[in-house]
Parts: sequence; structure tokens; C-alpha cells
Amino acid sequence: MDYIETTQDYVTTRGQINNIGTLHNILLKWADEQGYKRDLESHIIETFHPMENGVEEVEIYLPIYI
Repeated sequence: MDYIETTQDYVTTRGQINNIGTLHNILLKWADEQGYKRDLESHIIETFHPMENGVEEVEIYLPIYI
């Protein structure tokens, strides 16, 4: 496990790991519709969360400029 501390601003979403591509696309579209500009120099953060019945969720953080 890695620990990082950041002061970066992000937009975020969470859902099932098997939908990770769709989650990224939906978040990108939503951020664009809200007028956010992606910070392409910063790292995307994804955290993984085991759930019941072997299901795993992912939380995606896309860096943005405010």
C-alpha cells in the first residue's frame, strides 16, 4: 500500500471495479460539463475497496484546476 498526501483538487466517483472504464468516461464527461479543466500534470488516484460477496469497488480521483 502507498500513502500519499496531496493538496490537489479532484473530481471523484465510485462504482464497481468491472465498470472502471465507464466510470472514467462518465466522470470525464461530467467534469467537462461542469466547466472543470483537467490537470494533466498531476496523478490520477484510484482506491480499491473490497465489498461483500467478492465484489470490489473503485474510487477514482481525477485532478482538476479550480
